[in-house]
Amino acid sequence: MNFNIQDVINSLKKKRKVFTSEADFQLSMGWVIKQLYQEAVNVCMEYCPEFNPEMHIDIMVFMNGKQIPIELKYKTVECELTVDSEVGDGIYRLKNHGAKNQVCYDYLKDIQRIETVKKGIPDKFEKGYTVFLTNYSSYQKPARKNWGYSAFSLEEGKNKTGNMEWGEKISAGTTKGRTEAIQLNDNYPIQWSLYSKVDETAAGSFYILYNEIK
Repeated sequence: MNFNIQDVINSLKKKRKVFTSEADFQLSMGWVIKQLYQEAVNVCMEYCPEFNPEMHIDIMVFMNGKQIPIELKYKTVECELTVDSEVGDGIYRLKNHGAKNQVCYDYLKDIQRIETVKKGIPDKFEKGYTVFLTNYSSYQKPARKNWGYSAFSLEEGKNKTGNMEWGEKISAGTTKGRTEAIQLNDNYPIQWSLYSKVDETAAGSFYILYNEIK
């Protein structure tokens, strides 16, 4: 039996169209992984790899004697959505997660982190994934070069690899805690797809992006 992230996503979307928070997204995915693979896997949340106790991986899957790290992002625009037959009363009051430039940086940082895990546990590493779910369709659109974060843009059709740095005109407030360049060893295509459609409003459609780290 092999782990397949697309099977996980397909199963998850049948159960949940929307999540209250990133923690809700994390727990729901972990539960679906256990349901799909049952005794074939162990699932650990906020796992600290043996080579770095300061690092926390959102979901670590243990399967066939190997480890599969998964890092998640869930970013929303402020809205209220109603989904029948889901958790509680089916009403989701989502917060606004701005700072698109910082979020793009953080997603690529997640890829870099899993590349670091691969290097840290070469004999135990199977593969890893980064997953980003959002109802803010602007992430798929191009970033202008003078915006300062174009190197980190997650626009549809881009490929992310090599060294990426902030532009000259980016503010110190934006880069606080994120000053280091991101270096990716492999090539990662940016390919968004529709995850769920709750209603016809701009905030009612959720899009998903994932990358595999081999």
